[in-house]
Amino acid sequence: MPEYVLTDRIDSLPIGERWNVRLRLEELAISCECRKDGLLDIHIKNADEALLVRMILLRHQTARPQHLAWLERCWHLSPVSGV
Repeated sequence: MPEYVLTDRIDSLPIGERWNVRLRLEELAISCECRKDGLLDIHIKNADEALLVRMILLRHQTARPQHLAWLERCWHLSPVSGV
């Protein structure tokens, strides 16, 4: 069975942030590279990696007040019964 890889090219982040994203992806063993033209290529192999990439990009694309508001909403959510 062939392995399919989705490649996503990130150009919406400042170059310094792309470097931080690349380092975090490498920590998670997700294949990526910063190209000479400054773009970040990410090779996504499965849904788990896609979710991790999404969360990492969200972290780097969202301002601190938005993060705090999200955490505050999470804090006030009632727990799901039976978990």
